[in-house]
Amino acid sequence: MRKKEMKEKEREEVCSNQELEEQVNMNNEESEKESIHTKEQGDNNKKEVKEASDVKNDEKDILLAQKEKELNEAKEGILRVRADFDNYRKRMNKEKEEIYRYASMGLMENLLPVLDNIGRAMESLEQENEETKKIFLGMKMIQKQLIETLEKEGLKTIEAVEKTFDPLFHDAMMQVPVEEGVEDNQIVEELRKGYCFKDKVLRASMVKVAKNS
Repeated sequence: MRKKEMKEKEREEVCSNQELEEQVNMNNEESEKESIHTKEQGDNNKKEVKEASDVKNDEKDILLAQKEKELNEAKEGILRVRADFDNYRKRMNKEKEEIYRYASMGLMENLLPVLDNIGRAMESLEQENEETKKIFLGMKMIQKQLIETLEKEGLKTIEAVEKTFDPLFHDAMMQVPVEEGVEDNQIVEELRKGYCFKDKVLRASMVKVAKNS
């Protein structure tokens, strides 16, 4: 009887050990499954983080490219403004120089009739007596001094007689047939003197021109 009880007790211990082993194995399997699941979950999280990071990097690249474009446009705008300002400054400086250069042009133009009147008065004087000769010489000296003074300021007489007619400097008031020793389109007589002030025509010469019929 006692041996039987001992055998049954041994069987119970064996069964108990088997159940314990099975329980341990089950626990190990569950632990492994949980570990695998945790690893997979971690891998998925890493993947999601990487994808999110890639998206953010793409957004940063797009934003950076947009900012670089805006910066380049701003630089180009600044360069255009600077170029416009430089052109404006050069234009203003040129206008100032022209104003200073031709400041006395109006005065010169107003003095031309004075020169004309002096010339006409000298032509009308009869030099048959000493008195008129003295007046003529005095007026000639005044005319010379006035012309020299004006020439120092930039006045120049336009050459006319025996020169080829140039519409930039001459006004053709009359035309005459070409005579011997005279070329076509040659000026044969000056009716009124013309003048330039520096590099501008102040008044064109009135001339008579020889033309072939």
